[in-house]
Amino acid sequence: MSDPLAHHPPLLSAERREAFWRRSGWRPDLAARERECIEQRWDDESIDMAEIFGF
Repeated sequence: MSDPLAHHPPLLSAERREAFWRRSGWRPDLAARERECIEQRWDDESIDMAEIFGF
């Protein structure tokens, strides 16, 4: 039996995701490690929940 949560399509468009990351301090000129930290911390589900609560 396959895990229904193993693969699911992204919730957000790339534009919406990047806009949120930028509000969280992400910039193209940040060090790669810092950008990756923000990108990993704020996945689509986390972004969606944060926006629901007004972040």
